[in-house]
Amino acid sequence: MDDMVMLRCKFCGAPFETAALESDSSFITCTSCGTSQTRIDAKEYLDQMMGQVKSWISKAIPTGMNISQADNMDPVARHSIFSNSVRPRIETELTEYRFGFLSLLSNQLMMMPHRTTSFRSTHASSSAFEFNAKAKSVAPLAIDADSKELMDTADKMSVAYAMMINNMKLLAENKPGRYELMTTNFNEAADALKGLKRYDVVRQRLEALGEVAKGIAFLESGNAVESRVKIQSGLELLEKAKQNTMTNMDFGSTYLAVEKEAAVTGVILNIVETALYDPSTSPLETLEILKRVMTAPTTEYKSAGTDWRGMFGSTKRFIEIFGNMSSISASRAGKDTISVAGGAGSMLMPFWSVDLRYTFVTGALFGKKSVEVREYLLVPASFVTSPESLDNPRGSITDIFASRSGGFLSGIKGSEKSISESGEIGTVIRSAADGSASGRKAIVPVSTKKEAESFVLAYLRQQTTDSSKLKLIKPTVDKLIYIPCEITDASVSLPSLGKMAPKSVGRIETVRTLYM
Repeated sequence: MDDMVMLRCKFCGAPFETAALESDSSFITCTSCGTSQTRIDAKEYLDQMMGQVKSWISKAIPTGMNISQADNMDPVARHSIFSNSVRPRIETELTEYRFGFLSLLSNQLMMMPHRTTSFRSTHASSSAFEFNAKAKSVAPLAIDADSKELMDTADKMSVAYAMMINNMKLLAENKPGRYELMTTNFNEAADALKGLKRYDVVRQRLEALGEVAKGIAFLESGNAVESRVKIQSGLELLEKAKQNTMTNMDFGSTYLAVEKEAAVTGVILNIVETALYDPSTSPLETLEILKRVMTAPTTEYKSAGTDWRGMFGSTKRFIEIFGNMSSISASRAGKDTISVAGGAGSMLMPFWSVDLRYTFVTGALFGKKSVEVREYLLVPASFVTSPESLDNPRGSITDIFASRSGGFLSGIKGSEKSISESGEIGTVIRSAADGSASGRKAIVPVSTKKEAESFVLAYLRQQTTDSSKLKLIKPTVDKLIYIPCEITDASVSLPSLGKMAPKSVGRIETVRTLYM
């Protein structure tokens, strides 16, 4: 009962650690939710919670009975009271909290730094802790093995659930130090579940995520070496938990969530290794670049369409983006290459190269015929930083249909070879070769291949709306190439593209901060 009556956080209901209670300070900080409060407030909350527990007990057991004397009570009477009065109440609430816990576990419990979740738990952590206090208070009435197992489950599961509710609240708010708090909660929850065979697969998962959270906390402090050790350990444990979850009858529905956590952990490990093998960038600088990359597409896209929002929230997009980020870093360290186009410039701007095949109709009346054309497009990989670009792709692409090739008379005669002009684009693409980013800063690509494909299709839909001549368009996004450029506070100069340079590569004030 001692851990039940110790001071508790008025915000989440978690018991305070002994060190905090023994401190002379009039303020106490909760290691579970991170909030601070006065000892007086914590004491008032404890009194309130214990009052609610006592009220519940008075309704659950016969009047005048003293639970503290349960050991001296007749076993038959004790069993009868538990079975008829206590058990139905405990089982009803336990079923509710079990369902809430399963619902929570079906969600991703680990996010990338600077990312948040919109998940909201069915219960408040304080109510789960209160249920735990109820279960502890009547546990002495349990006699047989089945009853004791029930109370043990109610006790341990409610603590783990409460800790995970706190973690989901931390994931919903991008505040400093959240991963250190999450580490504590993961470890406390995993410890609480020890001995519950049914929840063993959950315990494995939470232990793994505790390692990952601690690794991210190390990264945030600039300690990339310890960070890699922890995150690598967490990833290995997560992979085991994922396999065990897949075949588990009770928690198989949580498999996809564990799979996403493993994917996120892999990306984070990639980032840590990037920080380690690029001597020109410190771990904290890498983390700052990470922050800028993570926040490049923002909530401004609420007006840009549901499909864009869905793509920007995908875990897979960050796997791809940080893979490209790592390639830049590795190329700077001489451990990898990126595709660099020829030309002069102190910075490298990433573009998606697109192979475009289309047909159009030329000629008049009986002289009409269909002509097949192969062209090239370039899409700046930073187009996602501008909501305006999504609404009007022509401004952020090499607009090959801007000037018609051939002329009106050629269209009448049917002698047109093309209705587009790619100019220097093909030359630039062909000049790209595997090379190093050493000596030049490179802008990190903040879009994915899938997003580039969607962007090109949006551009082509604009074009087919304006021109009935186009009959078939099949774009293929090939790869990323880095084109030398110069960037100022107001513009980007791409001399190798000449007049085909896009009007915009994205929001310039954002793009010029995405270098490494």
